[in-house]
Amino acid sequence: MKQIMTKALTRRRSVLAGVGASGLAAAAAVFGSGSPAHAANWACCTLVFVPPNVSYSSCINAKHYVWQCTFGTVGPVYRYNCCEKKNASGKIIGSATKYTCIANCG
Repeated sequence: MKQIMTKALTRRRSVLAGVGASGLAAAAAVFGSGSPAHAANWACCTLVFVPPNVSYSSCINAKHYVWQCTFGTVGPVYRYNCCEKKNASGKIIGSATKYTCIANCG
């Protein structure tokens, strides 16, 4: 099957391609280029280090970032406390979790 492209369609594609390239360049200029993400899931926690590599108590007793999430829909449901341990300059150097069963724990 042969497809015939009109001049208008060809021009539209060229304009859109140019806008896409310039849009990416503008976004890079405004937001800068980031480093690739190095996180993975551990239950519902998206952690830098999987499996977790420090204890939860070690994590919360240092400079850290914490959050909670819920994991499980059928059977037991767990509340996870997630923690990323940071060094003095703010770089994440460890990950930890602690969980508690909150429903259907039988």
